[in-house]
Amino acid sequence: MSEQLKQQFTKRIVELQKRIDSIHHDFANGRHADWSEQAGERENDEVLNALESEAKIEIQQLSNAILRIDNDTYGYCGTCGEAINEQRLAVQPSATKCIKCAD
Repeated sequence: MSEQLKQQFTKRIVELQKRIDSIHHDFANGRHADWSEQAGERENDEVLNALESEAKIEIQQLSNAILRIDNDTYGYCGTCGEAINEQRLAVQPSATKCIKCAD
């Protein structure tokens, strides 16, 4: 089970890294000379920056989850030490706290 989770998390990390690479490629294309086009591109840049930030955060969370799997601490609350509900982990695989401690 833990190897399957690691593979699943690693696959998601690869997908997120591809998204980040695509965003970097988009930024590298530069801007149009037309001022009105540049305004639209700046708005697009803000969206791309937000997507990149979210992807980086998720990569870090999944990497940390893989470390917890390796250390046999995955699925246990970092605060109280109790097992994290499987339904919570299904929704948020990188959860580090049980629902009681997360509040």
